[in-house]
Amino acid sequence: MSHPRTLGIETSCDETSVAILDGEGRVEVNLLSSQVAAHAPWGGVVPELASREHLKALPLLAARALELAPGPPELVAVTAGPGLVGALLVGVRFAAAWAWGRGLPLVAVDHLEGHLASPFLSLEGAPAAGPEGPVLALVASGGHSAWYLVRPGAAPERLGRTRDDAAGETFDKVAQVLGLPYPGGPEVDRLARKGSPTAWRLPRPRLEDAPLDFSFSGLKSATIRLVRSEGLTGVGPSGAGQAVYDLLASFEAAVVDQLLGPLPELVRHHRPVVVTASGGVAANTLLRRELERRGGALGVEVVLPPVALTTDNAAMIARAGQLAFARGERHDPRRLDARPSEKWQPPGMRKVR
Repeated sequence: MSHPRTLGIETSCDETSVAILDGEGRVEVNLLSSQVAAHAPWGGVVPELASREHLKALPLLAARALELAPGPPELVAVTAGPGLVGALLVGVRFAAAWAWGRGLPLVAVDHLEGHLASPFLSLEGAPAAGPEGPVLALVASGGHSAWYLVRPGAAPERLGRTRDDAAGETFDKVAQVLGLPYPGGPEVDRLARKGSPTAWRLPRPRLEDAPLDFSFSGLKSATIRLVRSEGLTGVGPSGAGQAVYDLLASFEAAVVDQLLGPLPELVRHHRPVVVTASGGVAANTLLRRELERRGGALGVEVVLPPVALTTDNAAMIARAGQLAFARGERHDPRRLDARPSEKWQPPGMRKVR
């Protein structure tokens, strides 16, 4: 199915991104301005600083993307939530004004639906793929950790999620105590490759009342206590030795085991044609390797996004916008607002209107 050429805009957190996809979902342009250097001194994202950085970068990226694209956009897709409200507003207001001024249709995209679309994109010129049946999808990042069931033509259904910290946040907190650079995930991945995942026995809690959910706060606390008891606080990358390597390998293995623990039950119950992982944590070497191994053992195909598309990016937002537009979704640029809360609420919680 052919879609309108789409301009995608992503400003939900600390990455400013603009992309253009053609009607078959080929990524024609995908530009990103990282704010890592701006937030690194603070050890995490500063919301007001993120908003100011988006204001500076977004007009420049949009202008450059239009110069590089082989044709003008016919549809505008923008992340409307969840995320930091100030950061979201920069992208939403820019996209709304841009679409309104050119008389183009506008689609507001849920950031998580963008992640769910990312495994089916290519950065090598291929059109976007699309499975014929249900997809079992893990989204794991600094702000989200959950399993979803995605059926063709239906809204995603959340099957299980973290009860406390997100997996990516846990990586960042442990790295921070060790004195490793921000963001912590890539550095943990690099150093863990040198260690033994069985060196330390770390908790992998399971919730009796919700076996498909995860909890990372206990693992985070246990790992930080171990860092302090072993005298490894603030050692930094230059002071990291085998003790740090082993600790991080053991910690990483515990995170991956928790994320993938529900997989056999989910595959047995939902019979997906494909299993995917997306979000920043989906760049982790061990997670990618283990998901492919466990998926193969269960007899289900595993599809992973290019590593460059695991972090927040506008290509996934453009693709999610194309799929939403095909379902008939349209949004009035004069009334569109940011939606910082999650669209899909945990079971038992009131729906956010």
